[in-house]
Amino acid sequence: MATEALFDRHDREATLDFLEHVLALSTAQQTELVIEADRQSLTRFAGNQIHQNVSEFDCRLSIRAIENGCIGHSSTNKIDEDAISDALQWARDAAHLGNMKAEPAEFAGPQMYASLSNYSQRTADWPPRERATMVSHLVEKCEPKGASAAGAVSNSESVLAVANSNGLRAYHSLTDANFTATVSVNGSTGWCNCYSSDALTLQAARWGKRALGHAVIGRNPRPLEPGRYTVVLAEAAVKDLVELLCWLGLGAQALEEKRSFMCGKIGKRITGKNITLADDAFHPLGIGFPFDYEGIPKQRVVLIEKGTAKSVAYDRAYGSRAGKTSTGHAVPARYTFGPLPLNVVLSPGKSDYVEMLRSLKRGLLVTRFWYCRIVDPAKTLITGQTRDGTFLVEDGKIVCGVRDMRFNESILETFSRAEMISRYLRRIGSTIVPAMKIEDFRFTELVGEQ
Repeated sequence: MATEALFDRHDREATLDFLEHVLALSTAQQTELVIEADRQSLTRFAGNQIHQNVSEFDCRLSIRAIENGCIGHSSTNKIDEDAISDALQWARDAAHLGNMKAEPAEFAGPQMYASLSNYSQRTADWPPRERATMVSHLVEKCEPKGASAAGAVSNSESVLAVANSNGLRAYHSLTDANFTATVSVNGSTGWCNCYSSDALTLQAARWGKRALGHAVIGRNPRPLEPGRYTVVLAEAAVKDLVELLCWLGLGAQALEEKRSFMCGKIGKRITGKNITLADDAFHPLGIGFPFDYEGIPKQRVVLIEKGTAKSVAYDRAYGSRAGKTSTGHAVPARYTFGPLPLNVVLSPGKSDYVEMLRSLKRGLLVTRFWYCRIVDPAKTLITGQTRDGTFLVEDGKIVCGVRDMRFNESILETFSRAEMISRYLRRIGSTIVPAMKIEDFRFTELVGEQ
């Protein structure tokens, strides 16, 4: 069972044949198998020098068994006949214990899947020398300015395949590439992070230049009094807020347990009318699989529409209890936090980044947040701090860098004060967001010593 060899060939039929073989070994009444295979290659650099090249491969087989209406789960990343037989038996034994009812009582049958093309062979084959070249382009710009760059360049390929004893068969492979860098100049830092399924379209030079520019103009940061400021949040900062919002209550488990901010709010206004948030694995900028970890086709789910709470993400278990169908958002069985939107898109507005900056009479430009933590889930109240490029803007121009500050804000209230939203979107990780201009953003204290 040379699973890595199957993965090397990017071979749908070979992978599904492997799962057929494992299904034939199972003695459970019903069996579901999930293969997750990932290879990632990474080049790390610091102090303007590459110091590490690594490549790793991992393959996990997850098994769920249903016996007499109860379900059990096991998994293994040791893919040989003995290990697989043991894992099949463990899942069946766990089901026999009867501690967890299977909801629904049957695994899903065969499904139809929409086409999704996010695999690039040149990303899968991207060699270390090409990653090194990308690093060198940034280093060559940093050294004349006395700047130091650190970060990583990576390329990865992933396979997700699902098969069960009721005839469901699903397979998809995708690739992704990432460039991230922190540039330091005399204690000031700038940062960038960009992604693409095609390594040749990463635009690392553009974003690295921006990180260097932020580090240079952020030298000798000025302390500002805490208080409320109009802010322009770059895409990475908006991404942090959007992802926390998903964790705080846009999954069915949080709604069922009555700890979601969506409780009692479906159909009601919860943000400004210019906010529409959806989960969409098929967005042109996105990266995702066309089905979930139960093999159910992904649906585009509108979570917030023009400020109104609309829905949350469901898997088969939470959907059956709520009288709804799965939206294709099951997560791996080993996780306990229930279905979640994993490919979230915040709809664009009509402005652009430069226009937002020019509109600031006096305010702050925030590159990203750091160490965000939840204070009150029901109110979506969080705390965190700015990092790697926070600037004072006066009369539409960046005046100077400012010291990082801690903030306390409700995400929903923040999105209710969104004055401008950019018409351009960026993907950061698996989240797609615009930049935003927010009024009265609350900063509570300076971070660190002068």
